[in-house]
Amino acid sequence: MRKIAALIAKEIREAVPATIFFLWLFHMIALTKAVSLGDYSFTALRATVATVGALMVAKAILVVEALPISRVFSRQLWFHVLWKTLLFNVVVLVFRFIEELIPLISKHEGLLTAVGRLHRETVWPQFWVLQLWLFCALFLYCVCSELVRMVGAERVKEMLFRSGSSAREG
Repeated sequence: MRKIAALIAKEIREAVPATIFFLWLFHMIALTKAVSLGDYSFTALRATVATVGALMVAKAILVVEALPISRVFSRQLWFHVLWKTLLFNVVVLVFRFIEELIPLISKHEGLLTAVGRLHRETVWPQFWVLQLWLFCALFLYCVCSELVRMVGAERVKEMLFRSGSSAREG
């Protein structure tokens, strides 16, 4: 029983940084989407979708990190960061399509009809601009996570949370 509890605690600890980052990101995207569509309200449904999306993407990142494909280009850091950014971006892109499809499937009672509606009703320039923002945010996440791995979590905490004068001394 302790092994299971330890495994669950480890999974939660590993998911926290990605979850926090993507909670912030998905809520900002939901707010941007609401404002750009002229709907200036931020409803509980939008907040819930953003929260569930962040949790799913954080878990997807953990799954991708566990796959051998994520370490294919691990010799050069810059290429490794780009590779992981692309992998994560594909996962997020799939999620975004699923996120848009689910309400259409329930509304139109069929996958093919929903896909057709999605194709016709999606504002594609807006969709791709938001995906570009996601790509940039994923890149930032990958850079930060790899730097934390290289420097060490304790050293990063020390650098971020010490006072300015004592941080320069160390």
